[in-house]
Amino acid sequence: MANYIQAIKTKLIGQRDIELSDLQVYISNPVAIGEHSDIGVEIEKKIERIDDLESKIETIDKYFTQKEAVETEES
Repeated sequence: MANYIQAIKTKLIGQRDIELSDLQVYISNPVAIGEHSDIGVEIEKKIERIDDLESKIETIDKYFTQKEAVETEES
């Protein structure tokens, strides 16, 4: 089960990092998203997506990382 949790966490971290990179491009080079007429809305969507992914990563850390550490100590 731990392998699944770690794989999901790794996927979420990758997705978060992509969203952060996109957001940095939006902020530093708004011309790069010329097809989006409302850049503020697009930036807000990226922030919301980052927050969602970060929340999931924190949940995994809270409920599974501690549990795995206890199980390892008990072994």
